[in-house]
Amino acid sequence: MGAYAGRNPIAEAVRRANRSKTELPPSAGQQILATVSIAGEQQLTLDTHGSGHRRDWGGHIAVATDNLLIYLHDQLAARQYAGAWIDSWYNASRLPKTVQTRPATHGPVMMARAHGTDTVDHVFDAAHNVALIRIGGLTWRIHDQAAWASTERKWREVSALAPLVLPVTRYKTPPKAADESRQPAWAELPGRRPTL
Repeated sequence: MGAYAGRNPIAEAVRRANRSKTELPPSAGQQILATVSIAGEQQLTLDTHGSGHRRDWGGHIAVATDNLLIYLHDQLAARQYAGAWIDSWYNASRLPKTVQTRPATHGPVMMARAHGTDTVDHVFDAAHNVALIRIGGLTWRIHDQAAWASTERKWREVSALAPLVLPVTRYKTPPKAADESRQPAWAELPGRRPTL
């Protein structure tokens, strides 16, 4: 008798792999809400990879701060984030020029992948004298105009780089339903087409 006592370890591994794909319930997604507070001059860095060709699916723009890294994968996402910062100028104009800051403590680091499908909100919190920019589950609390201006400048750079580096969108748009309704019913049937 062999060392495996009649069992085939490869066949068992294949059975386990198939069973885990078909018998386990689908996993639930995660939702993370994060708040980033900024004050004073911000140091953001940009890193780019790829070109605007549709074949270059790995292309991205990375916007990084000390504790946050945002990957933008298409022009829609870049436009959304840049627009959110540019459009918040009125709320930012209500902030003080600068506020007293202290050395930053580095806490957890977060990475976000932006695809341009999140909602954008702008709010001015008069009680705390902060401007809020919310994009999906990520919220920035802006305490002064210096923080907003330095961050907004970098997002303008992203907006200018996006057409050179990123595809317009990574997803194919579904065909229009109106085109399908114009097809005659027999167009979907296999075999010969009717003739006159």
